Amino acid sequence: MIKNGSISEMAIQQIWLEKNFDQNNLQTVCGQPVIIEFSGWHNTGSGPDFKEAHLQIGDQALFGGVEIHLQTSGWYSHQHQSNPDYNEVILHVVLYHSGNRTIERADGRKIPELELAPFLIDEPSCSSADAKLQLEKMGGLPGRCGIAVTEQGAGILKKILGHAAEKRIQEKMKILLERWEEQHPEELLFQLLFKSLGYSPFSQVFEELAKQYQFKELRPFFRQPQRTARTMVLSRWFGACGLFNNKNTIADPTVRHEFQQWRDAWIALEDQPRVSGKNSLAHRPQNSPERRLMGMYHHLCRVANEGLLKRWLVTLSKLAAFTDEKKLRKHVLTETDQLFSTPDWEVWQKHLVMGQSTQTKSTQLVGKDRQIIIWANALLPFFLAYARQGKELQLEKLLFRLFMILPAEASNRNTRFMQKRLWYSEMPKSPKLNLNTFGNRQGLIQIHQDFCRNFYQGCVRCELPGLLEG
Repeated sequence: MIKNGSISEMAIQQIWLEKNFDQNNLQTVCGQPVIIEFSGWHNTGSGPDFKEAHLQIGDQALFGGVEIHLQTSGWYSHQHQSNPDYNEVILHVVLYHSGNRTIERADGRKIPELELAPFLIDEPSCSSADAKLQLEKMGGLPGRCGIAVTEQGAGILKKILGHAAEKRIQEKMKILLERWEEQHPEELLFQLLFKSLGYSPFSQVFEELAKQYQFKELRPFFRQPQRTARTMVLSRWFGACGLFNNKNTIADPTVRHEFQQWRDAWIALEDQPRVSGKNSLAHRPQNSPERRLMGMYHHLCRVANEGLLKRWLVTLSKLAAFTDEKKLRKHVLTETDQLFSTPDWEVWQKHLVMGQSTQTKSTQLVGKDRQIIIWANALLPFFLAYARQGKELQLEKLLFRLFMILPAEASNRNTRFMQKRLWYSEMPKSPKLNLNTFGNRQGLIQIHQDFCRNFYQGCVRCELPGLLEG
């Protein structure tokens, strides 16, 4: 028997990933048979150690995360029972089962536990450094799809990425067309912008906020003097999102005074609706909900007079005059930056979270990377649906031109993961493959969704290599 202190959790993660144990008669501590269809993708970020695993436990096919610990108590000593990030876990894997405590997630669901020690084939490595090195090495290897690309060449990959990107934007457009009659198009655009601006930890919260306080309700406030408009709008947004619950002292007197005004205005309201979701704490300070809301406020300041929908249609009309692709790219970025720019006087350019922390350098509340994501998730799909609904062929052609010439959005975990799986840059004489375009990034995201997150296939039975082989 190995002492718990002599082997690291990372070594157990390596064992799980390599399936270096006897899989015959594998069962949970409660006697349920376990069949591993796909052990999952190793995760070095927040949440469980492995994501998107495909397991057969008893008579159930389960899809989700796998968390690894030395022993049973690790689940509770790491506070996973109260962390919603672990609500996707479907199996707790330990070297040794200890005690009779049930493993339970934050959502109240009980999950099975698998003890690996009785099924080990070889003596596990006790070196955390060796296990980490091996996990990193395996994480950098291409998938079966990457091997197919290496054999067939980059041309076939770029072709499939193009199809996947077009499919992605078309699917977003179709979803919007299905919602078109539910409300005025301007309110739908408002919700999409708010959701895209919200960043993934609180995008759903922001979408709900846009439905509670519609653009038509907020628009009259922007005809008031700046201080009044700011108080009327931001008091509602901050209050509905529960941001006034923060009891920490705000050091900056300017921010503290204005924040108190907003809180007083919120308290004075007869109707105080609240969003049902909670803002996640898993975000960078620069992406705090306070800064995002402030950025949306300044955008509405610029468009409220003409109207949100009309102002963006005017912008698209200006862009249609450019036939040269380089000039079109330059002007779409300039126009977008102007519509989302932060005034020089805005104190929140240097504040991060509720005015408690500051940065020496001023930063735009809605930066260029976020502007590209807004085009990808809100503007392009909305106006494609708008053009399709109104049979405006020229507008639709312009939007597809923009789709092809916009710069790539910032890489994220999924796109970096896909590039590793699809292209092995460490192979001798392997040419550098540039996938840093808007269309290619969108294609990578769609392929990840269609194939890598297709729980019913897993990596072993994935259909993508066959498509790449023609």
